[in-house]
Amino acid sequence: MLYRRLPRIDIPRGTYFITCCIDKQRPLLRRKAPAQLIVQLYAEARDRDEIAPHGYVVMPDHYHVVLTLRKEESLSALVRKVHSLFWRRGVQWLPENVGRVWQRRFYDHVVKSEADWEECVAYVHANPVKRGLVQDAVSYQWSSCRYWETGEGLRCDPPWDS
Repeated sequence: MLYRRLPRIDIPRGTYFITCCIDKQRPLLRRKAPAQLIVQLYAEARDRDEIAPHGYVVMPDHYHVVLTLRKEESLSALVRKVHSLFWRRGVQWLPENVGRVWQRRFYDHVVKSEADWEECVAYVHANPVKRGLVQDAVSYQWSSCRYWETGEGLRCDPPWDS
């Protein structure tokens, strides 16, 4: 039996928890340059007032972001823009004949409440510890946990900020 994926729900100015994975789970984001580029691209989207980032983590083979859309652009269009810029700016350090970088689809969850928001951000911050990359979440360089605890890194916004 074939199963069709449900269509993505786009809520204008909605808050989302997204997961984007590298195709075939290759650890293309394990080095500093690609991890830094992902953070930079979402920072640029924030600076263009397209998103309000709330939490993020860049893992070796995927990344998570909790964000609120600030414009009428769809979530798919935003992620497509980030991934396209990632390819264009990162082509010099991508392996030769890399083929597809990202999985065809990304995963998203509509954040429905402040409690849901807190759960999503906590999950994001715990990810590097759970995967054994660090002992404590604050010491992981590519996570918003550092920002929330020390003020270092990509500026993030509190939930439901106006």
